[in-house]
Amino acid sequence: MLAVLTLVVFGCAFASAQSFGFASTYGGLYCNYEQLSYYGGGLWAGSDNLSACGSSYNSTISGFTASAKGAEAHGPGVVYGDTIYAQLDGLPTFQWTVFTKLKCNKQNKYGQYTGSDGWEGVAGASGYFLGTNQGPLSCSLPGKHGVQATKGVNTKQKN
Repeated sequence: MLAVLTLVVFGCAFASAQSFGFASTYGGLYCNYEQLSYYGGGLWAGSDNLSACGSSYNSTISGFTASAKGAEAHGPGVVYGDTIYAQLDGLPTFQWTVFTKLKCNKQNKYGQYTGSDGWEGVAGASGYFLGTNQGPLSCSLPGKHGVQATKGVNTKQKN
């Protein structure tokens, strides 16, 4: 009985892992992508994978289930904090916070993403607002299956 219960618990944890690429509103993928796992109780954790950006380390992300209203990316999803500024730039006082829908945007026959944005990030440092970036979520991941990133990290470039 214990073995079956353990298998069910771990099976649910593994089944909830998800990865999405950050796409630009005008096309192309940023070099980083999110890898999230659900831990129950509305809690999420994972990595902002930076391998296609040339980094040998990933940044850590953790957050919670949420619903965003009035933002560029809105609806049910996850809000998480990301250590990407500390990881890539050595800036521990900078914060990157992201809302993600956890659902890929569709693409039309010309490869353009459709629907409202699937992610939106906001940057801050030392108590100041620095800016935002947003775009569609892609089911394609940079560096996987021949997919190439056409942009830098999603914290640095406007769409």
